[in-house]
Amino acid sequence: MLKATSLRCFPPSMEWRECIREAARSGYEGIEVNFDGLFDLYCTKETLQELKACVEEEGIQIVSVYSRQQWKTPISSRDPEKRKAGTQALKWLIDTAAYLGAATILTIPGAVDNSILSSEVEIVPYQEVYERVGEVLAGLVPQAEAARVVLALENVPNKFLLSPLEFKRFIEELGSPSIGCHFDVANCLYGGGFPEDWIRILGDHIKAVHLKDYKTATGSLAGFCNIFEGDVNWKEVCEALGEIGYDGALISEVLPPYKNHPELLWISASLAIDRIRKDIEVGAESFT
Repeated sequence: MLKATSLRCFPPSMEWRECIREAARSGYEGIEVNFDGLFDLYCTKETLQELKACVEEEGIQIVSVYSRQQWKTPISSRDPEKRKAGTQALKWLIDTAAYLGAATILTIPGAVDNSILSSEVEIVPYQEVYERVGEVLAGLVPQAEAARVVLALENVPNKFLLSPLEFKRFIEELGSPSIGCHFDVANCLYGGGFPEDWIRILGDHIKAVHLKDYKTATGSLAGFCNIFEGDVNWKEVCEALGEIGYDGALISEVLPPYKNHPELLWISASLAIDRIRKDIEVGAESFT
């Protein structure tokens, strides 16, 4: 299992090269790159070349790529122009992932309700979303398979694919090794699920894992917190990941960055993932 961090865990004022250097210094072996902050969606080939060179110089990998553009122009939209823009963004991310050597594209599987991360709110009937997202992703499968990357659908607060059984069925209906799951432990708890249950059901469909925690008493987005600070049952989560033989990236997505001494956030998350890796490998014995 490779220990990684999202570049979103670093203050927006930090220059991207320094973020990568800090990640490497703090023991991370990989990064998740978001093309909506430090880097623009559709940034130049020269920028991508610089990014690739910097990562190679620091001796780490790019494990996943992502863009929040997917919330603004969801592939589930009734608006054909928005749907086209969302599809085009994923096409670009597929090519970019292949160029950068990233195994997965964090993919938002549309939304019944995209209000959580978009000012242009659109509510779309569930059945429409199911059919439309399936159609768009099926159309992207040949490109993803040729690039040997995975469109990893994340369980996000989009009011869609609300159970692990449905999530698994949706992936299997697409029938391609280039469609999988980017599982977010805390998002699952926020949505009212039990992460360990989802992990055991989704099994080897899980291709990447986001790590953060959630305090259920808040009942809101304010409840997201650092690993081990919330109510995730880490013993069960680690046992479940061990049971399915998970060996992909463990990616810190602890947000937002601290206002003071922000380095303590990514350093503490790094130490926490070290503990999680050991717990996964050792299993129940590590908790006795």
